[in-house]
Amino acid sequence: MSGEAYRALADDIREGVEAGRWDEADADLDTLAEEAALCLVQDRAADLAELAREVARCHTALALREDRAPEAMHRLGQLRAIAAMVAAGRANRPARGAAALAQTGTPTAAVLRALADGAKSGPALVEATGLSHDAVARALPELRAAGLVRSWSAGRLVMNERTTAAG
Repeated sequence: MSGEAYRALADDIREGVEAGRWDEADADLDTLAEEAALCLVQDRAADLAELAREVARCHTALALREDRAPEAMHRLGQLRAIAAMVAAGRANRPARGAAALAQTGTPTAAVLRALADGAKSGPALVEATGLSHDAVARALPELRAAGLVRSWSAGRLVMNERTTAAG
């Protein structure tokens, strides 16, 4: 499955729950859980990341609803369980090494290049790299985990700079 397929599946779950179509929501939840298990078994880290985003998006949309009926709450609990499974699988993944993160053409490499001339805030990184806010927000935790970037709060912004490990 692709990111678009995960998004469509999450949207179908949300729509099924909102409309009270429990059988449809359950079938889609089963598909989502099976796909998450496959991603874990097949070590598909990129797909796990996509799944995590879509499960969180769907869960948030349903949690913000005022519907606290048992049927809706049951599906919300199932989404929470799938999110926990995906998060556990992602947490056990070793961080990518510096060479992989600096590989030309990757968002992490673009962020590292943008930080070569000094510290920048998130919005400044978006402007300097041409990447989306989402792409920069996904790249920074990986770079921090590898020890290539350090971040700190500066008022309402978070500043980021390359470390000496980044070269």
